[in-house]
Amino acid sequence: MKTTQLIVFVALLGLTCPAVALDTATSDAALAKRLDNPIPATIEKGTIRVRLKTIASGLAAPNWGVPAPGDSEYLYVSDQNGKLWRINLADGSKLFFDLSALLVPLGAFGSESYDERGLLGFAFHPQYADNELIYTYTSEPASASSDFSTIPPGGSANHRSVIREWKMNFSKFATEPEPMDVRVLLTVDQPQFNHNGGALNFGPDNRLYIAFGDGGGADDRDGQTFIGAPMIGHGINGNGQNPANPLGSLLRIDPLGSNSDNGSYGIPTDNPFAESSTVLRETYAYGFRNPFRFSFDLQTGALVLADVGQNAIEEINLIQSGGNYGWGLKEGSFRFDPNGTDAGFVTNDAISGDFKDPVVQYDHDEGTAVIGGFVYRGNTITDLQGKYVLGDASKTGSGDGRIFYTDGVAIYELDFADRAQSGFWVLGFGQDGDGEIYVLGNTTGTPFGETGVVYKLIPNAGFDGSTVDIPAITARFSGGDDAVYRARMQMIAGSAPLRFEVSQVEPLAERFRDDATVFTQATGQLQIPFINVTNDNGSIATYAVVLQQITDAPALTFELVNASLVK
Repeated sequence: MKTTQLIVFVALLGLTCPAVALDTATSDAALAKRLDNPIPATIEKGTIRVRLKTIASGLAAPNWGVPAPGDSEYLYVSDQNGKLWRINLADGSKLFFDLSALLVPLGAFGSESYDERGLLGFAFHPQYADNELIYTYTSEPASASSDFSTIPPGGSANHRSVIREWKMNFSKFATEPEPMDVRVLLTVDQPQFNHNGGALNFGPDNRLYIAFGDGGGADDRDGQTFIGAPMIGHGINGNGQNPANPLGSLLRIDPLGSNSDNGSYGIPTDNPFAESSTVLRETYAYGFRNPFRFSFDLQTGALVLADVGQNAIEEINLIQSGGNYGWGLKEGSFRFDPNGTDAGFVTNDAISGDFKDPVVQYDHDEGTAVIGGFVYRGNTITDLQGKYVLGDASKTGSGDGRIFYTDGVAIYELDFADRAQSGFWVLGFGQDGDGEIYVLGNTTGTPFGETGVVYKLIPNAGFDGSTVDIPAITARFSGGDDAVYRARMQMIAGSAPLRFEVSQVEPLAERFRDDATVFTQATGQLQIPFINVTNDNGSIATYAVVLQQITDAPALTFELVNASLVK
């Protein structure tokens, strides 16, 4: 993340800032070019109004969530402190795997302070059910030589990134899975503690994609001073524009192959630089600053990557094989001026080169660090279908994370019926086997404590003037059992008070329960705490309503008893 953000984080924790000494003095000529408000337009609230349901709590800093292939009942969530959780989407979480002993000690500025190292990513092999293989990305002590290093002679790495393959004990999967075998695929020295990237995903081509940041510090150039020490490990032109090493790049490998230089993984022959003598053969795309999260669209296979900017622009990219996304000559679609030993900035100056621009971007009036998510492919939030859900860690550095969505043209903020804004740091996203999306975060912005929570995006009921759509009802039967259903009701024209006849009922799995809408058979009462009513002008009002079953009606019918405005 960016240097100014680190200063804010440290100040929030009540600590003394450890000499983040970028010289902010700039020449008159530089000041004349610098864009202080590169994107004047603001991100407005969109028309999609939803809620956040707590799925699991008591984590530290959850940052990624996916299912095991073919398993829709569980979401596996990585915690930055080294723990991998297996979350039953109906009734809570359980520790699945603990890698904390491998990690470099966390707390870049002292005990329990901000850090960007840790367990940063994991991925199940597409044939996990048969081969039991999981891959992890961890930040570990630089106590041995690495496969890749940009550290000059006499220098030392802050830590190193390690990609491992674990073979699990599938026979104990349901109760207490344990690793049976482990091997290291590749290791990369990291010059500074930040900008590690960390996303790890298999594509629809069954290849493993690995995102690495530019190595940390600021400006991606040697010559700066960062945390009281001269920058090393970036060179004079930066790692982002040097695809001869993995820093600042997205790699693509075959974890089961063996034609890499270290013999521990394969390099696919259709990689864009597979035959190159100057570009790392593993490179799929490059020119990134801190590609913390990326994902593949479940339907189209598109690779969508969020790259955290420096002090101006946050960006979302559609990744093309062999593409150069510009950092550190560009930040977003703008030219980046590294400004010598002073702080870099963006300008409107022309950019020379074959670079890929972001699909969408926003500036720091709107947030501080983009957190990439997923294209929504679930079935419960109809209006979100096909849109990419993303977030920003914290707009002002005070735990006010934001959650956005985009259609690839404009960015909108999700509108929450039960809160003004998130009230936590957005640290990651998850997507389950049904295509539903989860928001991961905590209240501290650090990898410590137990304030980490996994939330699910869930829809409100909706009324369009004729039809009531209720995504999930908990039906509590007189015999003591309950079940979850999706239902639709048609308004009976001319009824006063309004009456609604049930036209469709569909049973749902327990994991779709939303803990809000309840039908109690003993009383015949249907309580809908959140129902979005779309007005003729397209605006939305959310109400809490109570309906009463009409027992002598020929079909299952409810009458409106009470309605009060929620938002």
